[in-house]
Parts: sequence; C-alpha cells; structure tokens
Amino acid sequence: MIEFTVGPFAQVGKDLEDFGMNIYFSYVFDESVRQHQKLQEEYIEAFLENDPETMARKDVEIAMCEGAFELASAMMHTLEEEQFS
Repeated sequence: MIEFTVGPFAQVGKDLEDFGMNIYFSYVFDESVRQHQKLQEEYIEAFLENDPETMARKDVEIAMCEGAFELASAMMHTLEEEQFS
C-alpha cells in the first residue's frame, strides 16, 4: 500500500482518518446516552418499588455511564485540538 506523506493525498488520508474517528466517537456517545436513559428509568422504577439495593446498583451503573460521557468528550476534544494544530 502506498502511503502519501506530502501533497493533497496526504491531507485526504488524514481527513478520512479524522472522519472515521468522529463517526466512532459519535456512535460511542450515542450508545452511552441511550444506556444512561435506560438506567435512569430502571432507577426510577426501583425508587417507586422502594428497592434500595437495586437503586444503589443502578446509581453505580449511572455513574459509570457518566464516566463514559466524560471519556468520549475528552477524546473528542483531543481530536479537535489535533485537527487545528
């Protein structure tokens, strides 16, 4: 495979790589949002059923999901910085 390091084709390769990374992180973020919403609904159900054990478990899972948000956000921010450098 030929790899271009200078010229217009080098930029196209970089742009394709950036595009792929943006699509991937958008997917990860979207899935995290969906999972977060599901966990919130399950937490509310446990609250309404007065089930503190399930509430505690769902609270931990929600925190992990929010950690995924932060990670995806940090990675997207890093990619943006690299694009403008």
